[in-house]
Amino acid sequence: MDLLGADLRNARLDDVDLRGSDLRDARLRNANLRDAHMRETDLREADLRDANLSGVDLTDVKNLTRKQVAAAYIDTHTQLPPSLS
Repeated sequence: MDLLGADLRNARLDDVDLRGSDLRDARLRNANLRDAHMRETDLREADLRDANLSGVDLTDVKNLTRKQVAAAYIDTHTQLPPSLS
């Protein structure tokens, strides 16, 4: 799904299938992504400030940075890529 640069601030995307999506430069501030399916999703330069990533498996997302993770809300069920664990 091509969501390049999409404005998804405050969106309710919990449990949504975003596998393989292009979320580069997307604005996901305050978005609820709880339990979203994000395999192979590209997050280059996506704004994840205050985004809820509870329970999301991020192990194979593309271009996720420590800065993005630190700005988002994660919990013990959020799975991070090995490089960020």
